[in-house]
Amino acid sequence: MNYQESYEYVVNTPLFGSRKNGLDNIRELLRRLGDPQNRVRAVHVAGTNGKGSACAYIASILRAAGYRTGLYTSPFLERFTERFRVDGQEIAQEDFARLATRVRTAAEAMQADGLTHPTFFELITAVCFLYFDESAVDIAVIETGLGGRLDATNVIHPALSVIMSIGLDHIKVLGDTVAAIAREKAGIMKPGTPVVVYPQPDAEAWAELLAAARDVRAPLYSVADCQIVVRESGLDGQVFSLDCHGLHFPELRISLLGRHQVLNAATAVLTAAVMTQSGEWAIGPEHIRAGLDAARWAGRMEVLCRDPFVILDGAHNPQGAQQLRRTFEDLFPAARAVLVCGILRTKQADSMIREFAAIAAEVIITRPDSVKASPCDELRGYFEREHLSVSVQLEAAEAFETGLARARQTGMPLVIAGSLYLAGAARTWFLGR
Repeated sequence: MNYQESYEYVVNTPLFGSRKNGLDNIRELLRRLGDPQNRVRAVHVAGTNGKGSACAYIASILRAAGYRTGLYTSPFLERFTERFRVDGQEIAQEDFARLATRVRTAAEAMQADGLTHPTFFELITAVCFLYFDESAVDIAVIETGLGGRLDATNVIHPALSVIMSIGLDHIKVLGDTVAAIAREKAGIMKPGTPVVVYPQPDAEAWAELLAAARDVRAPLYSVADCQIVVRESGLDGQVFSLDCHGLHFPELRISLLGRHQVLNAATAVLTAAVMTQSGEWAIGPEHIRAGLDAARWAGRMEVLCRDPFVILDGAHNPQGAQQLRRTFEDLFPAARAVLVCGILRTKQADSMIREFAAIAAEVIITRPDSVKASPCDELRGYFEREHLSVSVQLEAAEAFETGLARARQTGMPLVIAGSLYLAGAARTWFLGR
């Protein structure tokens, strides 16, 4: 298969289907491919929010320490090949096509033998492990796709596990309470393997994670035990100090915006410290500083331009929407925004819109490029109940054009949020102008 054929093959494979088999399907697929996952050392990251940013920080620190580093994340923002990176470089299309062809051969052989055809995520996870094995990475940072316990990535035996902030998302798959979702995320913990935990906003999530760590005798390190002081915070980035588990950093710099990004970065610092304590990895303070300073993660409170301000954020669940609101209020304390918004119908639109409405003066509703996009009229009703001026532009590019024009006319910042699909389309559109 060429790249286009391989891309169409994987994206046209059902997203779900073999969860009833647990991890049996992905294990069988990988067995037929030579079990590449067993030759890839990894840091495994789960959570509801902050996974991608934390993975970017951790990978950047590991690269700064001189390790050849793989990074597997989902979903992508602008290009499908973003999911698979080695030392910051995306997989080449021809490499993806070659490895996807191998995976397809194995998957179709499974089906011919009467087994369930692997799902979309099982297929691309197999590509990930083949690519990182072939690339001889020293360490890979692996983000779960959905949940943890039954996620296709959960076939690895990592050097360390990381659990980020847990909230309500994917409730039809993972459960409709934070405690139930936390139990699924905690499924990546392995016996005796250290786990680093982000400060949990929900006490029930924290209790579930503590219990899970005790059950598998996993040493647990909590970022909540760290003393963190934000020294500077603005549109050019943030500076903070950190004291934790014997670490002392009077000044660490990050470019990503929002107080939650300080905690994401602190999680990465603690991860690096725990890895170093094992004696297997050599990560010094200079690597941590350089790695954090160099880390970038597009589409997360990203300022695309400043005249007018155009801010892009992939917030797509209530917790992410709340973080966006708080960050906007910190950066623009006296301002309201022109908001371009599109949300998938699988998300909790009403809770998200309450957060978005707190910073919006007017709203332009559009449709993300997904069959799961919420009807615009439904979203319009939610916003109108918040007493906001609302218009609809079905085509995303027209919504961006209108939003930009309104920002110029009013002097208000333009904020684009509600979906990573929408954020990716907006980033491509604005940077292409």
